[in-house]
Amino acid sequence: MTPRPFYSEAGRGAGAGPLLFVRNLVLRPIYVLGRRGPIFPIVGFLLFLVCYLSYSTSPSSQSVKLRVQGAVGPYIPQRAADAIRWHGSDAQRPALGGDNLIGGAGGVRLDGEGVVPIEQPAFVRPLEPEDLPEVGIDSRLPLEEGKPHPIPALMKRAKQQWADLKARQSTTFAEAVAEYKRRHGRNPPKGFDKWYAFAKAHKILLIDEFDLIEKDLLMYRAFPPRVFRKRVANIPETMDTTWTIRVQRGRILREGPLADHDRAKGVESLMSRFAALLPDMTIVYNGHDNARIAVAAEERIRLEGLAKRGEFDDDEDPPFDPKERGPFPNWGYPIFCPPDSPARELGFEHYGYHAELDATGFEMPPHPEGSIGSLVGDFKGYMDVCYAPHYRHTHCTTSWVFSHHPTPVMPMFTPGVQTTFGDVHALIVEQLELEAKHDPTWEERPFTSLQWRGQTSGPLWESITPWRTSQRARLHLLSHQEDGTRNITVTDENDVMHSVEVPNYRVNPLFLDAGMVGPAVQCVEEDGTCAKMFEVFQGYDKRISFDRASLYKYVLDVDGNSWSGRFRRLMMSNAAVVKATIFPEFWTDWAIRTLPRVPVSLDHRLTRLCSPPAAWLHFIPMQVDYADMWDIMAFFRGGINNEGAHDDLGKEIAVAGKEWVRECYRWADLEAYQFRLLLEYGRLYNDEDEPGSNDFTGDASVEPRWNGPVVLR
Repeated sequence: MTPRPFYSEAGRGAGAGPLLFVRNLVLRPIYVLGRRGPIFPIVGFLLFLVCYLSYSTSPSSQSVKLRVQGAVGPYIPQRAADAIRWHGSDAQRPALGGDNLIGGAGGVRLDGEGVVPIEQPAFVRPLEPEDLPEVGIDSRLPLEEGKPHPIPALMKRAKQQWADLKARQSTTFAEAVAEYKRRHGRNPPKGFDKWYAFAKAHKILLIDEFDLIEKDLLMYRAFPPRVFRKRVANIPETMDTTWTIRVQRGRILREGPLADHDRAKGVESLMSRFAALLPDMTIVYNGHDNARIAVAAEERIRLEGLAKRGEFDDDEDPPFDPKERGPFPNWGYPIFCPPDSPARELGFEHYGYHAELDATGFEMPPHPEGSIGSLVGDFKGYMDVCYAPHYRHTHCTTSWVFSHHPTPVMPMFTPGVQTTFGDVHALIVEQLELEAKHDPTWEERPFTSLQWRGQTSGPLWESITPWRTSQRARLHLLSHQEDGTRNITVTDENDVMHSVEVPNYRVNPLFLDAGMVGPAVQCVEEDGTCAKMFEVFQGYDKRISFDRASLYKYVLDVDGNSWSGRFRRLMMSNAAVVKATIFPEFWTDWAIRTLPRVPVSLDHRLTRLCSPPAAWLHFIPMQVDYADMWDIMAFFRGGINNEGAHDDLGKEIAVAGKEWVRECYRWADLEAYQFRLLLEYGRLYNDEDEPGSNDFTGDASVEPRWNGPVVLR
């Protein structure tokens, strides 16, 4: 029997040809597959449905661009929309409180009934850098109701100071030698000419700014080389988890329990191009992230005084116990702070050992007296917790992680060193190769909330510690808070500041997209802390891809166990980086120059004049306790309805930050820092054959040349 054809040729008219062709094209495959069983048409239909739904529910690139350009409504995060629905229809009003200001060309004030026009405010002259209010000893700059916002003036001042800093760098070897002698009162180390040639060949931008090395090594100059070497040798005997780099006749040898760790290999790679120019030495690295050489302020003052007078401490025998241990009870955070610092004035008993165990993590320190808020006025000074003790219990490192007993003074190299410790800042080569493959321009980034994701690092999370007050726990809790209200500082069309009250369920989802991701790490399961964390945090946020993160204009960088390894990667993007940290890094002196503290009153309170060329120019500094987080976002992204936004200034910081990384955070910049650090360290490690034999005493008028390969990457 002849099989029945799929369709009959009879009756086909000439005009029906195209319609039949389309019908055949669509139905013929279904007919053929259907004869083999119904599963194939069903699977095909389901695949078509999934593709259709995925396409129809995802924003097109055109819609994203339209959102950026304002052609469609503003982006509302899903969390914000959920919170608004949860809290009821009252959230549909634009009201922000009983007396609320929304800036913009219209200049309106809102009451409970709706929008009421008001008279245009009188023009107020913007702040100039010289008009900025004084920065307090705690490095906070106060915000005052009815006054012009200080951020434009901070940015203007930072830009000028950065230009001045670059302009005053030495341009010849003779100038570099003279500047070294002026700053440090001695000759440069032997090999300084080789280092200068390396730095010039690799276009090191700030060739005179290496004062962090001097700060790290100053008190160790009080030990003669034989004592210095004994103290180095004592480190692995008394400290666990270390690894050693030994330079011997130009060869680099990795030794110790962690000799094969990636960090040790990274340091070896960092030294490889100039190892042949280094003197013999042994360097012991800390395998932990945090500092471990705790030096009481009186002991530091004693040793630095000896070094400045050219005298020595000849204590040759281990265990090298410190001669000064600070005031009774000889341990605790305040004894590591200078005697005239606010931390000492508060007193050990008054200040407390750590945050209260029943703290919720939502506690906020008070604003400076008479202000509606504050910003970081001196980024470098703010990292010194001795002069800003108000935030001590909002960061686990300064609150309870260490018991802070004075230790022997030994030159251990550590990646994360807060200002109260005596470790030497070590360069750790991590995440330098990570750069965003997808980096949209500022205009192509539709999301204006502050973005952060991170693990539960920082402290050891256990029941005997107030872990809710640690920096990452507080960030998660505060950004997810929906009950209560918060005062934020918004600006009108003249950039005049006004404090308004807003509900947390509205402001937090719009301003912040920050949270910790699971599963929990560094928590103690046996005492129930891991489960308690999940309960307190109400679960963890979802991880987001690099591509998704690249859609945000503002990204946050906060401390974990120690310094942040992601800072360079974030700065390399087209986003503006907001940074909160207590850890100075090798680039800190390449970015900030702080003037001395100046007494201002009889009660010994001080004011610090500062000049932070990088903060407020290349990145946005934020307080560790997050007191200014909402005010920063209200200035750059605008208020609840984007009123008073300064998108152009945010873009300016993003562009300048990316340029700064390309100029000052290259592999060659790390090499130059490590090269100079080890020349200074080697001078302390090795005996002199005769007085001055470890110094550079050559002809400074001869410009040295680098004969090795030049790698500008």
